[in-house]
Amino acid sequence: MKEMICKLRGAIPEGRPPGRLTMLLAALLGLSATPALADRALIVGIDTYQASQLTAQLPGGARADAMRMQSLLTGTLGYQPGDVKLLLDDQASGAAILDGLQNWLGQSKPGERVFFYYAGQGYFQKAGAGREDTILPFDAVMQPGGVGNSLGRSRIESILAQLSGRHITEVIDSSHAGTVTRAIVVEAASGGNPAARSPQIDGATRSIVVEPALGEEAASPPAPTELDLVRWDAVSPAQTALVDEDGAPSYRGVFTTAFADGIEKGLADANRNGTISNQELLDYVRAQSQAYCDRHRDRCEMGLTPLLSGEGAALKVAADRAGSVEPLNEGKPSADKILDVLGARLSDNVRVEQIPPSPVKLGTRNMKFRVTSGQDGFLILLSVSDEGEVVQLFPNAIAAAHGKDGRIRAGSPITVPDASYGISFDATSVTSGTVLALVVVDPLKLSKGFVTRQIQVIPADEVNTSVLPELAESLATPANADSVKANAKAVGRSVATLRYEIVP
Repeated sequence: MKEMICKLRGAIPEGRPPGRLTMLLAALLGLSATPALADRALIVGIDTYQASQLTAQLPGGARADAMRMQSLLTGTLGYQPGDVKLLLDDQASGAAILDGLQNWLGQSKPGERVFFYYAGQGYFQKAGAGREDTILPFDAVMQPGGVGNSLGRSRIESILAQLSGRHITEVIDSSHAGTVTRAIVVEAASGGNPAARSPQIDGATRSIVVEPALGEEAASPPAPTELDLVRWDAVSPAQTALVDEDGAPSYRGVFTTAFADGIEKGLADANRNGTISNQELLDYVRAQSQAYCDRHRDRCEMGLTPLLSGEGAALKVAADRAGSVEPLNEGKPSADKILDVLGARLSDNVRVEQIPPSPVKLGTRNMKFRVTSGQDGFLILLSVSDEGEVVQLFPNAIAAAHGKDGRIRAGSPITVPDASYGISFDATSVTSGTVLALVVVDPLKLSKGFVTRQIQVIPADEVNTSVLPELAESLATPANADSVKANAKAVGRSVATLRYEIVP
């Protein structure tokens, strides 16, 4: 290939919100950019249980979290106050929660948003040879062998599955590992972990601690693929969701605080484009959870790794200044959209250079892009034209044929193309764009077709249906998250960008 495929024209953000004057006029005239929708939300927060053994040792946190989520929904996310049903403590019986799921959320219509949030104690129940996550309503009961009258996640999601056509979000700030994790077993003898959002079994019921019959099946069923469902969990299966004790006596859930702050304060908007993608929000809540663990290692033996699941969940938008709910892999590809998918903030740890530097004149030959990383990792190098054309510069078929596995070494630059490629990038068109360099610490689970892609413009429909979904899924899934015995590890990564321009 002797042409400059980098007809790369990049990062003009799409979907920018209207100007201040436009929004002011719309408000004065009672206009709305989108039709009013009768969205529905069910918010549950339980600190005090009918069974005293289940009552939270740090009081008030779940109630405060539930009210914070109510405020988030009716504020930044635009739900009407009448759209939101709030169940606190003794209001949140099993029957009341099921009624809220079936009848309150069931009043929604296709095209509307549905939101279910739960903060409180979580546990598990036997499911065949394995286990299933549960949430505990106010009237959950202690019984030999565990906790009864709980609500299994499969039952909850079978109800949500009836709401096809809605944009469904499920957020669970509790944990379900119960006493199968070493963290709880060790702490049981010393009074337990008061910050935990799972029952702290005392010596009288220690037999539950050594439950031998539980297998390694996933702790909750996979989200139904036919639904537009985004599912958030405060922690991975082997971990314990925690209440932040630093603000005592005003306790708050570590996960819920990060989730709400990320959206309300815009802290999760890594590339500052006004769109908070689920991937950006996931990165933010994981970073905040890790920061909490760094401060409280005695409470975080197994770590805190929030999880995001659901078909295409990492490609969806959590909040947008323009009110858009269009997934990031729809419409014309842009550098901003891809940055939203990558999630990570721009980092000085990775540097991208163009040789010769931009702007370059039409007719310039043998252009190159060089990436230097401050840490060992694996490189993905993409270019995006201002017209939406995407080229995957690395990894690629030529590098793979030369035995390169995508690895980049700290301080050892990768140049595309180098002398071994047998091709050159020549400036044959007046254009501009953005090059994006992603360096991940651990190898991503990428298909052979991805790592051996040719260096050429990728059709937009392939970008949307293949490239972005594969990247998003790989980045959102932490290592070992599928095992109840493993300490899940988020995907560490750094991103850098470079604008380029070819002039007459």
